[in-house]
Amino acid sequence: MSAIRVAVVDDQRLFASGMQMLVDAQPDMTCVGTAGNGAEALDLCAAERPDVLLLDLRMPVMNGIETLARLSAAGPARTGDEPPADDRPRVVALTTIRHDDAVLAALRAGAAAFLTKDALPDVVTGTIRDVHEGRPAPTEAEALDLLRAQGIRVESTRRDEVLDALTAREREVFLLAAKGLSNAEIAEGIHLSEATVKTHVRAVLMKLGLRNRIQVVITAHERGLVRA
Repeated sequence: MSAIRVAVVDDQRLFASGMQMLVDAQPDMTCVGTAGNGAEALDLCAAERPDVLLLDLRMPVMNGIETLARLSAAGPARTGDEPPADDRPRVVALTTIRHDDAVLAALRAGAAAFLTKDALPDVVTGTIRDVHEGRPAPTEAEALDLLRAQGIRVESTRRDEVLDALTAREREVFLLAAKGLSNAEIAEGIHLSEATVKTHVRAVLMKLGLRNRIQVVITAHERGLVRA
């Protein structure tokens, strides 16, 4: 299997160099480059096409949220539950503050996970692997904490309007994924094969226009479809 191609974007060059060394020390990863701001990040992604982008949220020139928006405008996303639809990376947001408005904004904008800059090396590399493989990252649970503290429920005329486009089985899978369950856990709970669950997750993401599983979590909780 080919190595996971990782790019690091952070205006603190020492931190970026440390992350580069950590990634390159892994037998299944390679760092394809670093950048110091969002504008450089877009050029780096275009040139190197990384699988995973570690993206600082607060940078000069172009911050992480705007960078995510520019990446999202590039076309369909890699969801992790289907083969990559294009060459955009899956994004892991980097932050110094865990309970930060910018973190929730990044997750809404399409980041698949987030890491604090004091995260242990094993957590960093584990998150990269989880995001690359489309598995729920550990920070899904922390995203729920952010929703409890900061999430603002979207007003809608019908509580189930988000689910109208889904079949009954897809709705069931959506609601279980929104609780942070993995494909394997969903499969066990509703007596389906993991491959079938993966197909349903792929359909949910496509029909609702969501980039990844953590956007399922955010959408469901902010619409009041599940409780945080």
